[in-house]
Amino acid sequence: MCTPELSIIVAARDAAPFIGQTLESIRGQRFENWECIVVDDGSSDHTAAVVRHIADKDSRFTLVRQSFGGLSKARNRGFLESVPASKYVSFMDATDVWEPNALVSLVESLEQNEGAIGAHGLAELMDREGRPLAPGTFSAFGRQRLGYRNGAIIEWPACEPTVFETLVWSDPLYPPGLWVARRTAYESVGLYDPGLQQCENWDMALRLSRLGPIHFTDHVVLYHRRCGEAAAGGVWSDLWGVRRLHRKTFFSRENSPAQRLMLREGWRAWQRFKIREVWGKAVSSCVRGAPLGVMEAGWQLPLHAVEYVCGKPSLLGL
Repeated sequence: MCTPELSIIVAARDAAPFIGQTLESIRGQRFENWECIVVDDGSSDHTAAVVRHIADKDSRFTLVRQSFGGLSKARNRGFLESVPASKYVSFMDATDVWEPNALVSLVESLEQNEGAIGAHGLAELMDREGRPLAPGTFSAFGRQRLGYRNGAIIEWPACEPTVFETLVWSDPLYPPGLWVARRTAYESVGLYDPGLQQCENWDMALRLSRLGPIHFTDHVVLYHRRCGEAAAGGVWSDLWGVRRLHRKTFFSRENSPAQRLMLREGWRAWQRFKIREVWGKAVSSCVRGAPLGVMEAGWQLPLHAVEYVCGKPSLLGL
């Protein structure tokens, strides 16, 4: 058997209704030199049976089963089980679907840009049944990257790659199936952080971007399924997760001197940007007679002001 050029890691838990479509989208890729490690992370449904049925038809799939350990541990297990000689790695969510040309596009982008450590595209949303959901909105979010340059937060030019200076502020590389990266980069930064219950993919993207740029391919490569589930802690849990990530990134010993300087200067620039944004939304809400929007701005503005004065991520909100 030839050495696969690309290792695909799929972490799955109770994904039986969807994982068949996910794996068939992998089988249908026009780029064919891959292996796929599916890690069943303690599923209570018949996820493993669905995977076995597909693996019986295609030996490029491997099923690994473990007791529940969480998303990061499942992805790490898959990486460690993959062929060490493969050149590239991609992590795929068990409910998402790739376009047939996704891997051809991403791998070609990497091969044409030797200085890049990865390549990413855009995603669109679909609902539980696989129907398009709010077409154009999710790809627009991924396309509108924000980055720090010359003392201000700006819209990043479409012709430029995604870099550390853009990933600090938002995560256009979600979900993980949007991108492919060099195995050597993953080996350099280490495994997913199991201590992060949220933003673990964003954290990995940031760690990789310290090594070099991630080439941006301006077309849709993936459909991300929204099943209607909400985070257990709601908005405050989400905010706390982002705050933990910001603190980890800001104070990391892995930052170069230039990255540390960018973070110090960029943090205040980001707060100024958010204050203007929130104030604009508050004025708009007031004009439209939408009191909830005004109330939301009422607690967000003071928090951004505190963050600006601190000059670093505090333990407060965003």
